[in-house]
Amino acid sequence: MAQDKITREDIKAKFEELESGLTKAGKTALPALPTIGTAVGVGVFVVALYLGYRLGRKRNTIVEITRI
Repeated sequence: MAQDKITREDIKAKFEELESGLTKAGKTALPALPTIGTAVGVGVFVVALYLGYRLGRKRNTIVEITRI
């Protein structure tokens, strides 16, 4: 069984093929980034607002004033 040796050109060609595939994938995902970023930002804001409201209710002091 004869085995072919892997040459430097073979490795270079394979890396170029992989790089071009990654570049294409990056270009197709690029338009969706602002939408995803906005959705994540709104989600973080809503969670922070909810947690702040909840903590405010727990730490709220009720003062009762009675007239003598």
